[in-house]
Amino acid sequence: MPTIILCINTEVFCTKIAISEDEKIVYQCDIDHSKEDFVMIDNIMEQLPFRRDAIMNQLHYDVVDVKSIQYVVAEGGLLKPCETGVYEIDKTMVGDLIDGIGGDDIINMAALLAFTIANSLRIKSFVVDPASVDERSELASFYSHPITKKKSLFHAMINKYLSRQYARSVNKNYEDINIVFCHVGDRNVSVAAHRHGSVVDVNQAYMGYGPMGFFETGTLPVSNVVDMLFKKHYTKTEMLNLIKRDATFHSYIVTNSVDEIMESSKNNNKTKTIMEAMAYQIAKEIASHYVTLDGKIDVIILSGKIFDNKRFFKYLSKRIESLAKIECYPNDYTFEAMIYNVLKVVNGEIVIKKYV
Repeated sequence: MPTIILCINTEVFCTKIAISEDEKIVYQCDIDHSKEDFVMIDNIMEQLPFRRDAIMNQLHYDVVDVKSIQYVVAEGGLLKPCETGVYEIDKTMVGDLIDGIGGDDIINMAALLAFTIANSLRIKSFVVDPASVDERSELASFYSHPITKKKSLFHAMINKYLSRQYARSVNKNYEDINIVFCHVGDRNVSVAAHRHGSVVDVNQAYMGYGPMGFFETGTLPVSNVVDMLFKKHYTKTEMLNLIKRDATFHSYIVTNSVDEIMESSKNNNKTKTIMEAMAYQIAKEIASHYVTLDGKIDVIILSGKIFDNKRFFKYLSKRIESLAKIECYPNDYTFEAMIYNVLKVVNGEIVIKKYV
């Protein structure tokens, strides 16, 4: 009998679900939400009942036999620093996600939905490679002031999955090669240095620093942030909205759609300029890891839908092609990564880790 897995991925205005039978995805649906759906909801956690009901109603509408589901899986959220791996979702993890121990972000919602739905079906739920995976060296995690610290919050699951897939494609072990991995998500960007199977340095992609993303700011000048807080009297909510979703493309051409950005880039000079600036910042971040890896880079991996855009790929690749060969994965492999790891658990190839 095949292993049947329900996968959940959450975005700001979309809940994405898929069902697989072993490796094969047999059902997939994007449940879109409008701003009006959340107009009376003050914080992310209050969206949980709405999104859970939306998933269950969609499965019922599409005549999916939910009783056949054996596992529910999600990408891990902003948790405490942890090791790479597959974790069973438990009350400790749920509490930390609700409390926003690593930050309040919609990525936290996926694991909560997985836990809630799995409990109703009396089955297990997992997260794969939480965004808070931390394998950095002491030097990479050092920060210049003791009252704060750099966080390791990035697209860990995609990094690990595609790095292993690439290594396998060239008949090597992931642990034997050095990779600079750039993932451009729908909101933010992470650029990680993988040395022999560990992410030894990475920018804080979620509400942190590094290249600007589609809607997140990346690095901001600290003095400007101080002015915004104390001279212009921005509230915490206003600051978080500015950092997380109202920057770059949203602030210039007022859209929350990556597809609209891609279409606009064909004939809108402002969009073209922003795209080139974004590519320039990403290229600089990638190049910085030439130092991290002592000049020994086996491959630069580019991941994300944006790389379907030939113009953007050219903007970026021309600046980094002299560093190492480039491998590109322009599709969305989120569900494939989840399924791959859960099947590893089911087949006894990896051991479930406990979140502590």
